[in-house]
Amino acid sequence: MCPTSKKLKLIGYFFVLLFNCVFSGSSLAQYPDQEHRIIYNSDASNGFAEHWMWSAHLGNMDPGEKKVIIEDAIDEMAAAGVDTLAVVCWEKFMPDLAPSKVCPDTHRLERLQYLDMIEAGLIPLDIMVEQCRRNGIEMIATLRMNDKHASTPPGRFIREHPEWTLNPPQMDYAHEGVRQELLAFIEELIAAHAVDGIQFDYMRFGHVFQKGKGEANAHLLTNFKRKTRKLLDAAAQRRGHNRLTLSVRVPQTIEECQYLGYDVAAWIREGLVDWIVPSDFFYTDYNTRMEDFVSLTNGTDCKIYGAIHPITCFGDDLGINDLANYRAAARNFYAHGAHGLEAYNYQYHWGRRTGRAPPWHAHKWPAALGYLGKLSNPREIASNDRHYRFLRLWPSAPTAPAPGSNKDERIKLDRSKRNLAGNRRLRVAEDLSDINLRAILQFKAVGLGEEESLLLKFNGTEIPARWIIRQFDKDGQTKWEGRPLEPFYEYTIDLSRGPEPPPVVHGDNEFSVSLLKNTGRSDGMVTIDEVELYVYVRKKPD
Repeated sequence: MCPTSKKLKLIGYFFVLLFNCVFSGSSLAQYPDQEHRIIYNSDASNGFAEHWMWSAHLGNMDPGEKKVIIEDAIDEMAAAGVDTLAVVCWEKFMPDLAPSKVCPDTHRLERLQYLDMIEAGLIPLDIMVEQCRRNGIEMIATLRMNDKHASTPPGRFIREHPEWTLNPPQMDYAHEGVRQELLAFIEELIAAHAVDGIQFDYMRFGHVFQKGKGEANAHLLTNFKRKTRKLLDAAAQRRGHNRLTLSVRVPQTIEECQYLGYDVAAWIREGLVDWIVPSDFFYTDYNTRMEDFVSLTNGTDCKIYGAIHPITCFGDDLGINDLANYRAAARNFYAHGAHGLEAYNYQYHWGRRTGRAPPWHAHKWPAALGYLGKLSNPREIASNDRHYRFLRLWPSAPTAPAPGSNKDERIKLDRSKRNLAGNRRLRVAEDLSDINLRAILQFKAVGLGEEESLLLKFNGTEIPARWIIRQFDKDGQTKWEGRPLEPFYEYTIDLSRGPEPPPVVHGDNEFSVSLLKNTGRSDGMVTIDEVELYVYVRKKPD
């Protein structure tokens, strides 16, 4: 980080500390005043090329103007407190930001409308690197390791080697030729462009081996990392640097990583990677067990970063996370050892810039970037409201049948079964005994009958009826309100109704639900859906 950026952050933290002297509470005392790294992942040039592909201004959009737009975007990221910019520069064996002799296809450069810049001698990747240098931002080149977006055809290498594909256009990394081709591109990339490192994005699209053969082939990926590390170390020596970064994005459970052949423990133990981002494919997972990854880094310099995504869950074409949601996710991640955050697919915040279909306001560029700078300091997060969302992320995980890939943790009470009780885990990094906090739990009981009721417990303690409000929504939830739901009863629970402290602990909680007063019904299902917890921070007026 450049000195100017550090000074601005320190000034901001001074005011946070000044505020904390006025507002005190145990929720603040348990968090140190320390800075966490903020990474902006520009997947497919979001934040850059989108400003002329879909939302070009009415002036002359020539190569020089595109350069100005790129530089302005990075300036805005720096002003928002971004420490690292990771930009996709390769996918499907094609370059995204600069010409390549190893992977000579120009389809992505054409699609992103970079070719006119390159012909004018303005290489987009180099412009980004230089502007990041001016702003003290680390610049990482991201590689989509096995992308299969239908909008992009496969590169020449994939077309020439159908015998090495998994499910075209995905390649099978069990073949030496696949790995060697990518190593050749990496060697070319870091020799020609002064990037600060490489990120392997395995979350586009998960599988790099035949299904079920990941663990048996894990050593191949580990050896591939060793060769990549050697290339990076040689480049660092040539530049007179200590080290170039190697980072990875992987699934958010160790079980999935093992199944897919990602031996993250070995990568960390051998010092091959500098940071890891455990991430869902598309959504923010508040229940991510960061500590499973953090524990692997003990005694090493490797860092673990939590992943935040704007979109809420599969099937919700309207909902988008706000600052209170990101605070909740960050608080959970930091409480379990994360060293910072990586924002992914962040362009959804200003989705209307890409056309009329996305419902999210165009004016949120660059305003939504401002959320990121408010997420680096845990004490600032503790001073403001948090909104936890425990939603059904996926009806079935993209990496299924990988163990640990269940992303549907809803409680389902089947009336045809003898046991009409269920539970789920809610990770909440909150001390709700703090008098400065007030917490409201909300969920939707889909399919619950009028004469039926629910027994609710947190960690084995029954929630008193006087804390609970129940209201019926006969119309259910439409696509204009979120993920469509059948008619439901909405439960609102004031967990701070007291005088006894709420039965919610700092960390993992067991939320259990039992169906009562069945009235003889023996068919159908009651589903406990869209569990949310809003933590309101009481603040003294100025």
